[in-house]
Amino acid sequence: KVLYCRDDKRYSVDAVLGRTKYEIVDENGFKVVGHAIDFLIAASDLPLEPKSGDQIVSGNIVHEVNDLGGDGCWCWCDPHGIRRRIHTEIFKEQ
Repeated sequence: KVLYCRDDKRYSVDAVLGRTKYEIVDENGFKVVGHAIDFLIAASDLPLEPKSGDQIVSGNIVHEVNDLGGDGCWCWCDPHGIRRRIHTEIFKEQ
């Protein structure tokens, strides 16, 4: 289980850990390659749409939901809209 947080709202949800590789071009025109830490969460377990700045607490690590190079901070894992892939980066350790 992880804790999904937005403002004063907290949701304890099951999640599967994943990662997404991405490429962006920085302000100097250089290609930057990285990866996001993803949490795969059933849409039925999370009654809100993820947005940048939300936080996911896993163990003693806080992950911040983050826009993935202009492609949004989440995408569907399947064509039926059952599970969301939420992109994050490590924000801090508690």
